[in-house]
Amino acid sequence: MPAQIIDGLSLAKQYRESIAARAAAIRARGNGVAGVGVVRLDAVLVDAGDNSSKVYAENQAKTCQALGIDYKLHRLPAGAGFDDIAGRVLLLNTQDDVKAIMVHLPLPEGVDAYSVQRLIAAEKDVEGVNPANIGNVVYGRSSLAPCTALATLKMIEHVVRKTPGVPPGDGFLRGKRAVVVGAGDVVGKPIAVLLMRQEATVVSCNKWTSAQKGGVAELCREADIVVAAAGVPRLVTAEMVRPGAIVVDVGVNRVTGPDGKTVTVGDVDFAGASQVAGHISPVPGGVGPMTVAMLLLNVIEACER
Repeated sequence: MPAQIIDGLSLAKQYRESIAARAAAIRARGNGVAGVGVVRLDAVLVDAGDNSSKVYAENQAKTCQALGIDYKLHRLPAGAGFDDIAGRVLLLNTQDDVKAIMVHLPLPEGVDAYSVQRLIAAEKDVEGVNPANIGNVVYGRSSLAPCTALATLKMIEHVVRKTPGVPPGDGFLRGKRAVVVGAGDVVGKPIAVLLMRQEATVVSCNKWTSAQKGGVAELCREADIVVAAAGVPRLVTAEMVRPGAIVVDVGVNRVTGPDGKTVTVGDVDFAGASQVAGHISPVPGGVGPMTVAMLLLNVIEACER
């Protein structure tokens, strides 16, 4: 029996409705007092010299506007260096009416993204990329988690909560075995930790795992939950999926199809794996829309604080 689709678009819509209601509530509490009741995302963007960055920012602004979130874009010229970008971030940190900050990537050649992102005040870092926030994920403290990792967890929770006997609150993955294929700092590792916080038994695979006894394929076949986040097209095949497992595909890869056209595929061979898994997320239409929703959820969390 084919797997049930974890529809990221539909689930994101549900979160967007909740986000809009919470944004309205924040504004109401402000009651017109300056600096109070602010619901805004401040985004820093270095001009890349083409139209793509402008279009992305415009789309982000429209999404925010639709949910009652103001959007302020801080554009820097193409020649901006580390000092220019860092200076803008540090300035935003000091402004009381700024509650939520993000920096658009990629940054200009020679500017290290980590060095910039670590400067964003932890309580305003809505992408969850400040090392302090990633550390808070590990310690289980209240934090703004990386958006893609949070999106993955929410999608898994959406499926698991439908199962009879699942405990309320935290610990909803108690007793479950999860395998995360890919150990990147901003996606794979935070996902593994978030799963651990829900009391799953987690195996994190990296590029060397296949060289060891019990390689990636065998580990995946034993898992209740498989998260593919390696950046390798169609890496996880049907033979690697246990019947009835939950499969979440984080990968976004552009490949050439049989007709010579470029198509977007995930890290999972969807056609095959969907015939074995119990639930599976598609690419596109899965983790992507949920990641956008989690960014806006983090904006609301930051503003409510």
